[in-house]
Amino acid sequence: MADQGGRASSLRTEGINLFLADGAAAGQEVFHTHLHVLPRFGGDGSGLNIRYDPPPARRTLDAQAAEISTRL
Repeated sequence: MADQGGRASSLRTEGINLFLADGAAAGQEVFHTHLHVLPRFGGDGSGLNIRYDPPPARRTLDAQAAEISTRL
């Protein structure tokens, strides 16, 4: 196996994204759990494009993070 940036694999990639969509608003099209493994390359143009208007305040994000971590 070739080593590519710390990843031992015969597959050529510079990085990976793991994508799990839960709910139609998140892009879920098949309504059972499945995980997409996406190979990534520098400058491939892929990425998340999410805009919040207005952006949430830091205290709101911190409160949401605290709520999520109590459920893990």
